[in-house]
Amino acid sequence: MVHGELRIVASVLATFVALFGLGYAIDGLIFDENNVVLSGMVTVALGIAAFVVMLTLHPKDLEDLDQHRHRES
Repeated sequence: MVHGELRIVASVLATFVALFGLGYAIDGLIFDENNVVLSGMVTVALGIAAFVVMLTLHPKDLEDLDQHRHRES
């Protein structure tokens, strides 16, 4: 198991940022404000990108996983 509790918490926060951006973009669509829609969509894109980056396995994580397996056997 990969020990990355901080990255998991950051990815959850990134998910909420993306949801906030989606609500912000919808609000801009309702009130016909182009700048609000654009900034909302940028916020959604940044939230999704942060989510993907936080949950991607890194080579260090794989090394830690291999060391953990060797300790068990």
